[in-house]
Amino acid sequence: MPYFVFKISADRKFTLVKACVQYKEAKDLCRELRIAESPDNPNAVRMAFAEDQAKAKRLIADKRPPSSPLEEWEA
Repeated sequence: MPYFVFKISADRKFTLVKACVQYKEAKDLCRELRIAESPDNPNAVRMAFAEDQAKAKRLIADKRPPSSPLEEWEA
């Protein structure tokens, strides 16, 4: 399964940047895009590991419940 890298606009529209086969490639791409285009908003570039592009978008768009009390307190 590939890693999908998306840019997320202010109005929550997802734009696919690239589908990467290796995690390191996707992680490095996310890091470069965050530094170059959105240093103030790290959530403007996201990565998802999924079977296809539609599932990756759904994973990123869905709000997850906190997995621990500490995450709940930080939110």
